[in-house]
Amino acid sequence: MNDLPTASVPSSPRYPVVLFDLDNTLSDFTSAQTEAFPGLLAAHGVAEAESYLGAFKRLAEPLWKQIEAGTLTLDTLNDERFRLLIEHTDIDVDPSVLAAEYLGWLSKSGRLIPGAVELLQALHGSVRMGMITNGYAEVQRPRLERFELAHYFESITVSSEIGYAKPGQAFFDVALGQLGNPDPATVLVVGDSLSSDIAGGANAGCATCWYNPSGEPLPENAADINHMVNNLAELPNLIYGS
Repeated sequence: MNDLPTASVPSSPRYPVVLFDLDNTLSDFTSAQTEAFPGLLAAHGVAEAESYLGAFKRLAEPLWKQIEAGTLTLDTLNDERFRLLIEHTDIDVDPSVLAAEYLGWLSKSGRLIPGAVELLQALHGSVRMGMITNGYAEVQRPRLERFELAHYFESITVSSEIGYAKPGQAFFDVALGQLGNPDPATVLVVGDSLSSDIAGGANAGCATCWYNPSGEPLPENAADINHMVNNLAELPNLIYGS
């Protein structure tokens, strides 16, 4: 893995195109879910709503793996995770009602990762930037507007809109195509997910940067990881190659 540069930032970027993941890279999805899920259940009269969040995450995790594998659609995931929640808990609410309302709650919840705006401001105008997300358009696009981030990005690729998900090659074909098909070697993919962002970026021939704020150890097979940062403030020097 390459060492992070620390010298002054030059005018010509090492990576002139950067693709950013959204959830838990620029935005704090954990905070969004922690607000939205209990709020939804409480609105339906569920007592101690926050106590069910752990079960919800646990039941949904395998479904997200199926999304990455291309064996499940986002529409199916949203319905299925609430069906499983009702099946495995004592919550007595129609799961289809919860599924329909949850995305609206998510779109209005959460906050940015500290330093996200400062990072995008530092890069804007000298680096071409795209957003790549496996989320729902009805969640992600309102959040980008609410956070006032959309104008920083030349392209925004949302899996629910294009019918493909990271790490699939088809997703990255669309994302790169929206930017005019730059040489993948000049593109840096930044994200927190090894299985989605990093694997997908590497398979597409892009350079990759693992955003690892909790300082997790490198996996045994780290060949797909070209760079790693623990703080968003480290990225400008890396991107400019100083």
